[in-house]
Order: sequence, then C-alpha cells, then structure tokens
Amino acid sequence: MKLYPDKYEENDFVFFLHIPKTAGTSLTNSLKSAFREDHSLTPFQMNNVRAHPQEIFLNAELLYGHFPHEIYAKRLPKQPNFILTFLRDPVAHYVSTFFHLKMDPTFAYTTRLTSDRQLAEDIHSSLKSASIEDFLKSSHSQMFDNFQTRYLVNGLSSGYHHHTDEQLLPVAQRLLLELPFFGLTERFDDSLQLLQTVLGIGKKLQLLESNKARNKPRNFSPSAEVLTEIQRRTPADSALYDVAQLAFEARLFAHASVVS
Repeated sequence: MKLYPDKYEENDFVFFLHIPKTAGTSLTNSLKSAFREDHSLTPFQMNNVRAHPQEIFLNAELLYGHFPHEIYAKRLPKQPNFILTFLRDPVAHYVSTFFHLKMDPTFAYTTRLTSDRQLAEDIHSSLKSASIEDFLKSSHSQMFDNFQTRYLVNGLSSGYHHHTDEQLLPVAQRLLLELPFFGLTERFDDSLQLLQTVLGIGKKLQLLESNKARNKPRNFSPSAEVLTEIQRRTPADSALYDVAQLAFEARLFAHASVVS
C-alpha cells in the first residue's frame, strides 16, 4: 500500500521527523523559511494541544520535532502525509551523541528514550568529566546503540514495541524507502538540493547551521578501539545507512535526470 505521495502538493502536511544529532536543527531552520510561519506547528504547540484553537492544527502545513508516531497520531486532528527525515553515519552519530550528552542534561529526556528526568540528569552528570571510553563502559550507553534504527521505527509506527534491533532493521529499511524524501547529514548540500526539488520550492533552501556539539574538540577522532566498539554496537544502524546511501544516490540521479 502506498503511504506517501512522490512529490509535495499544495495541501500536503509535512512532518520532519527529527532524529537527534543528524543536523536536524539546521534542516528545521531551513524548512521553516519555506513555509508560512502561522501554518507551522511548533513543539510548544504540540505539547500543549488543548491550549490552542483546533484550526491551528487543521490548517497546519509543517510539523517538526522529536515526536514519535504515538504522540502525533493521538494529538493531531489531521495527520501528516508527507514525512521526511535525515540519517547520519552511525559512528559520527554516536560520537556526536556522546558530546551532546556531556553538554545537555535534558537530552535523554527530550529524545523520549526515557520519561525519567532524573535519569537524564544523572547521565549528564556522570559524563561531565568522562571520556568516550568511560561512556561506552557504562550501562547507560546501551540506550544509544542502534539509535537511528530504533528512533526511525518509533517515529513512523506504533506497532513494534519490544522488538530487538535485529527485528527492527528490515522494518526501518522499509519505512525509510517508503518516505518521499530522506537526506544524509554527510551529504547535506545535496540533500537540501534534492529536498528543494521534491517540495517544488522556488527559492533556494538556505543552510542555517545551529546546535552543533559546542564542547566537541576540533578534529576529534575516535581511537581504533572506540571505533571498533561503536561499530559493534551499531550493526543495524550501519546496515540501514548502507541502504540509505544507495537509495539516496539513486534518487539524486533520478531527479537530476528529470531536471536536465
């Protein structure tokens, strides 16, 4: 069954499923500039649906944020039909997550991995002076293994609770390939160009960078041991990313052929 249109139409409702640490804040800022401000739902509005007129949600053109399927499916009177997301190289994603956890005491909470604010603060506190090697030895780090695979499935479907990462992988691959658009952080400029084409936006989407890991050392490179351990922890994410890269190249080529 076809779930999404191939190309954006005027009455479509776009949802950017923001997988944390995939340059999603930069993409959100670029997207917001292409839609009418009064027709874009903010995370504050989504978290306080009853405090706003229903017309705001019925007339919405854009939703963005860390919202799993169970949240927007229940809260919105009109469901998004044009969903997009971004993926990132799993090793780079894991490293970026580590440095963000050191900086942000609410990160684990806001990504909805846990509803326990105290746990989120405890993770942050334990990492203030910790190395990435220390983090990988902690039990908390397992929450972030195959993070993108888990988050993608949770963001697009409510039917896969208690599945293993191995079981989630084919689901994540299928859900990803069904989307009318997905981008790659490592190919951000190409992704913006492709998204502009898919959305049929006349003006160029601008790259507006923000939310970088401000305490990440310049030119940080994980050791061979850390690299091996992260790869051991992210086989599903790696397989998902491999499929994403191949499909992205095919979509980029197809749209370039149409344009030329």
